[in-house]
This record gives sequence, C-alpha cells and structure tokens, in this order.
Amino acid sequence: MALSLRQARECIERGFTRAQALGFKVAIAVVDDAGHLVACDRMDGALWVTPEIARAKANASAAFGATTLDLEERFAKRQLFADNVATLGDYRFVFGKGAVPLVVGERIVGAVGVSGAVPADNDHTIADAAAGHPTLPRSH
Repeated sequence: MALSLRQARECIERGFTRAQALGFKVAIAVVDDAGHLVACDRMDGALWVTPEIARAKANASAAFGATTLDLEERFAKRQLFADNVATLGDYRFVFGKGAVPLVVGERIVGAVGVSGAVPADNDHTIADAAAGHPTLPRSH
C-alpha cells in the first residue's frame, strides 16, 4: 500500500497537535518508503531551515527502516560511516533524533521527520505521535 497525501497530512496534523501541547514550533516532513517527499509543513514561528532538517531525518528513517533515535545510537561509534552516508547521492540524511517510520500492517510505507523542538528528544516525541506510535516490523 502506497502512502497517500491524506495519510501524510494526518501525520502532520497529529504532530502539530503534539508540538503545540508541548509549546514548540516545528516543521514536519513525510516521505514515502523510497524517500520521496509526500508532504511538508512548517508552523508559524518555526525556523526557516527546519523543513530541510525534518526531511533529512525522515529520509534516514525511511532508508534504514528505523527511528533516528535508534540510528543515532547505532552510528554513535561509526561516525565516519554515518558522515559518508549522510551525503550519498541526491538525498540528505540526518541521523539525529526526530524521525519515525510509518507502518501499515507489517510494512514500512514511509517516515515522518520533525525539526525545531530543542532538545531533539522532543522532536522524537512529536514524530512518534505524528506516526501514530507505530510498532516496527520484527525484521527491523
């Protein structure tokens, strides 16, 4: 099942609701399982660069089928690898906290990335809410 624009917008709305409850101004990007942008929005007052960071976090999450919280921990001791992957091809990857895969059934269909809620633990909390608190398939 492909990720629809309606689903992406629902993720953004859930994320904005959580961000407002926490008192943050953020950008949220939703990508499909191949890292193609489906939707992105920035709250009034969020920094201009936050959409780019949110998308790069979502790209990393979709590419590796994991949260960027997990990726940050996984690559902490492999910084050279992470730095090299972050600049591959036309995609940008950020491995910092703030992106969660989107799961439908047992399949990852994309990812949602958040930027602007410093410290980044808050980005992760918002992304998890935006994604609907998914349970990742066991293969990841």
